[in-house]
Amino acid sequence: MAIRKKISLPKDLLYVNLFSWVLAAIIFLSNFEDGSSIGALRIILGLPFVLFFPGYTLIAALFPGRGDLEGIERVALSFGLSIAVVPLLGLGLNYTPWGIRLAPILITLLVFIAGTSALAFYRRNKLPVEMRFYPTFEFDLPLLRELSRIDKVLSVFLAAAIVFALGSAVYVVATPKAGERFTEFYILGTKGRIFIVPGR
Repeated sequence: MAIRKKISLPKDLLYVNLFSWVLAAIIFLSNFEDGSSIGALRIILGLPFVLFFPGYTLIAALFPGRGDLEGIERVALSFGLSIAVVPLLGLGLNYTPWGIRLAPILITLLVFIAGTSALAFYRRNKLPVEMRFYPTFEFDLPLLRELSRIDKVLSVFLAAAIVFALGSAVYVVATPKAGERFTEFYILGTKGRIFIVPGR
């Protein structure tokens, strides 16, 4: 016998926007504080901000109903539309006085995510409660005492492998390998002599 778990996120749009503003605050702080931990956190939070959130909020605005799309379709389209929308926004910024820089791109994505989230919230509220889409996860948790000894060992091994993989990924991002930090500039004179100008 297994325990059936159900996790619902009716405030998913609010979480996406809070996550985005937290990332903006981290980026702002990282300009004043040079720390590898902040840099790693900036990368970890920045990936879904660029590759998932714009498409997710746009899909939520276009398809607010629960039965409009399957869950896997929403995830795939969220990644696909994010990859399509972000370069288009960057292309638009290229023709503005601000250009393609960190601050304009960050502000543009924040405005886009907030705008599409507001549209999705408005369209969801026009639907009956039972027809509104919000992420729902259902899964079965087997009771530990009902597992065989091999299944228990494999479950512990799998959990340890996941923790190790996550820890390794965080360590690699937090402590990137430093390359050479110096340069040398060579000038060849008229008599074949080489003048070396060291620099950093």
